[in-house]
Amino acid sequence: MNKRIRIKDIAKVAGVSKGTVDRVLHNRGNVSTKARDKVIAAMEKLEYEPNVIASALASKKSWQIAVLIPGHEGDPFWEQPLEGIHRAVKTLRDYGVQIDYYPFRDADPEHFRSLGQRILRTPYDALLVAPSFARESHELLDHCDAKGLKYVEINTLLERETSCFLAYIGQDSYASGVLAAKLLNFEMSPGATAIILHLEKEVYNARHLLDKQAGFEDFFNKQAEKHIHVVQESYGDIQDLTGTECFIREMLAKYPATQGIFVSTSKLFRVVPAIKKYQQKPVSLIGFDLIEQNLAYLASGDISFLINQNPYKQGFLGMMNLFNHLVLKRDIQRLQFLPLDVVMRENVRYYVEEEYEKMHIVI
Repeated sequence: MNKRIRIKDIAKVAGVSKGTVDRVLHNRGNVSTKARDKVIAAMEKLEYEPNVIASALASKKSWQIAVLIPGHEGDPFWEQPLEGIHRAVKTLRDYGVQIDYYPFRDADPEHFRSLGQRILRTPYDALLVAPSFARESHELLDHCDAKGLKYVEINTLLERETSCFLAYIGQDSYASGVLAAKLLNFEMSPGATAIILHLEKEVYNARHLLDKQAGFEDFFNKQAEKHIHVVQESYGDIQDLTGTECFIREMLAKYPATQGIFVSTSKLFRVVPAIKKYQQKPVSLIGFDLIEQNLAYLASGDISFLINQNPYKQGFLGMMNLFNHLVLKRDIQRLQFLPLDVVMRENVRYYVEEEYEKMHIVI
């Protein structure tokens, strides 16, 4: 805002009262069309730029946002986006931004659907969602479109050609699959087997997992001279430790030439003990994200690489983008792909320290 241009200056040029200008600036009604047109014309003549932030602070309006993401009890990965969301809300507390948190159970699309229905029955200003289940998410977002509820997606991209779809913030899943394959390729001999392992129940209903698989397979298809045998396996009952161990034992027996395994989520740590127990030859393991259990296996050398999807930033930027759209009325970029960081024992300290600082920084 140009501080030399005051409400009384606009009122003088427009030939109206200061109160009329104030009502136009803050959209408070009780202004005739003629008077409003005069005020707008005066603002344009004076090249007046309103201070949107000051207006938002003065309005005392409350912005209620629903957050629909997986609970971290089933997957510790989701602790970090939640930390980012809470940090953003704390940063924006003076602007009246508030959230209602709806954690859905891991691998439970019906729970996702029921929470989505509850959100639709509540008058929210916007939705921050991780659309983990493609079918149920499209169903929910169709209803959001119908009622005009704006939303931002994190972690999983379901790109939609509607005005209610504001932005996606997260990894490029296809690119992360290509990256994992490229890292494994350095470690593998010609003719070896590379496994992409989905530790999920409904892989066909998870767009981000299918995209990772496509990227992984496409990379090796272009390395035909090396003759890497790429296979896909999935197992969803990872809470069953005995069943998980049995599955890994049978998988490794089925593919004795395995030299690399890529787990498509942050759950690699759940199968490392069984792989160590039953894999007789060296094998490179790649998974996602800097959660405590994965970091321990990275430090011990059992995990070769972790691909960091910046989950804290996903949550933080998801909320900040909603703030920019709802409160500051700014246009936001629809696709915001975050960097894919390759983390290994040699550089992990930097990333862990950076995450710690983000959790504790005062903004």
